[in-house]
Amino acid sequence: MDLAALGEGLGADVRRVSERLRHLSQARLAAAVPPYSSAAGAGRAAAQAMADAAAVLESYVADPGSAGLPPGAPRELPVLSDFAVGDQVAVTGGDLLAAIRLMSELRSAGDGNGPAGGPTVARAVADAADVLRTVRRAI
Repeated sequence: MDLAALGEGLGADVRRVSERLRHLSQARLAAAVPPYSSAAGAGRAAAQAMADAAAVLESYVADPGSAGLPPGAPRELPVLSDFAVGDQVAVTGGDLLAAIRLMSELRSAGDGNGPAGGPTVARAVADAADVLRTVRRAI
């Protein structure tokens, strides 16, 4: 899986979802959007998935022998106001995109055999992209 190519599509979805969430009214943010309990809840799920994926990539960059497994429990995002969820998606998406760029740069800076990640890294990014895509469609 080409992380850089996946990052391009992910970046567009991060912008779409964060902007959409920023422009929803309180009632729309609180309304159910299956499979999520609310639009804000959907945004929180996307933000958490991207934070988790960024943690996997950052762990792999710090220790390529780790196969991208984050040490300890995943980072749990704080539950912010519904009106802040768009910003939370933008920030966690930006962190994930930065981690993807870093992995790509490290790989191209070496002999091409630098940190490429592995199935764990690729799966973490793909899973986050799937959650974000589901949220984009739901809201």
